[in-house]
Amino acid sequence: MAVALPSSFATAAAAIVLVILVARAVLAVVRFRRYELAIPGPPSLPLFGNALSVMFLKQDAILEVIMKLWGQRRELSRLSFFNILFVFVSRPEDVAVVMKRKDLQDKSHFYYHLLADLAPSGMVMMNGAKMRAHRSAAQPAFHPEVINSFVEVFVEEAEKFVRDVEQREEVFPQQRLFGFTAWAFCRSTVISDTPTKEETALITDLVIVIRLFLRVTNERAFNPILWPKWIFSMTADGRLIQKELERTRAHVLQMVHDRAIQLEKLMKVERADFVKTRKSLFDVLLEKNAQGEGMFSSVDIMDEIITFLAAATETTVSTLCFALKMLSIRPDIQNSLYEEVSSRLGRGATKRSIVAQDLPQLRYAEKFVKEVMRMFSTVPLSGRQINEDTELGGHTLPKGTTVIINYFGLHRDPVTWPDPLKFDPERFSPEQSQGRHPYAYIPFSGGERNCIGYK
Repeated sequence: MAVALPSSFATAAAAIVLVILVARAVLAVVRFRRYELAIPGPPSLPLFGNALSVMFLKQDAILEVIMKLWGQRRELSRLSFFNILFVFVSRPEDVAVVMKRKDLQDKSHFYYHLLADLAPSGMVMMNGAKMRAHRSAAQPAFHPEVINSFVEVFVEEAEKFVRDVEQREEVFPQQRLFGFTAWAFCRSTVISDTPTKEETALITDLVIVIRLFLRVTNERAFNPILWPKWIFSMTADGRLIQKELERTRAHVLQMVHDRAIQLEKLMKVERADFVKTRKSLFDVLLEKNAQGEGMFSSVDIMDEIITFLAAATETTVSTLCFALKMLSIRPDIQNSLYEEVSSRLGRGATKRSIVAQDLPQLRYAEKFVKEVMRMFSTVPLSGRQINEDTELGGHTLPKGTTVIINYFGLHRDPVTWPDPLKFDPERFSPEQSQGRHPYAYIPFSGGERNCIGYK
């Protein structure tokens, strides 16, 4: 027979539980503040951190705040938004620790929270053993010999772009550059054969949706009000993104199914020919499944396609835009580059197209591209998750902290790069590169999470 507890006892028990919960919450806040305030940074409020002072600023203004933090001191600096602590690192020594430590390889939860809707099963979103397995499986598609085999594709698409620009306008057409880059990528990584009309329409549509998603997500990242998914999903942009992603992902998934069926037939009928065929990343992943390895589901393959398309096109277009801008305002560098390329490929009627064997010989071109990527980091920041209390740069970072690698600050550090705002390709000459910290220049990140397609 159940015995009813006196109401006074139940009230007392509830009060004790409430006191314990409140005490734990207060202790957690005190502990968080102790670690937070030990790291250099602007004044912050309990519970709110720096949210109230920056949440209504525009993106450019927030970036200015971050760069001022870096400019005041090279060691760690921090910002906090509510219960999220962001610690910025930009010294090569600290960056090296983050890149090398096995327990600091997980992408930040904040990063995943914002980007996961685009491709939740892509390797950029993964952590741990699954990320390493997917990366290992995809690696053969990015072997230097494979990449070199697609140089003719890059040349063909580049020549199409140049002809298009010459015929149409004097103002630089960034939108066409985006199209050229997307197709060069797709023909070498997603579709190794001549695309069908359906594939052309799908890839074009996918690129448009990816650009929309990245633009909206970039704006959302700098507006803490929109961080909660339930709030973002009620906005016009949130509803549009959800609708477009659902539609486009369904079409890409169908393309994966169709290609898998074609590949299975090809492997049965023309196995010897297929082995010799130049295969894209798409084919490599499908082939592993067809061989019975079963590592990738159709959704996994779809998400890898979307991941690589998003990562490759946006960054490549930005780099090319900065490169062309520098050539337009530095005719001396443009002339040096032209002379090197012309001496290798010829001029006028004797000029030939570039081939893979030419690339290692274009040393000034390599220095020029490296300096573009130093001065204009296309990915200025990236995040890693702290899963346990961690010592870094003389400070204790509490569990749950997001470490932000400040590539922009790293690549403009006057200690490593004297007169950092001067554009000078000779910084990458053998003489000037000697003795430079290996993590002072990492445009493709570093460690086990570096860009798989950096070559």
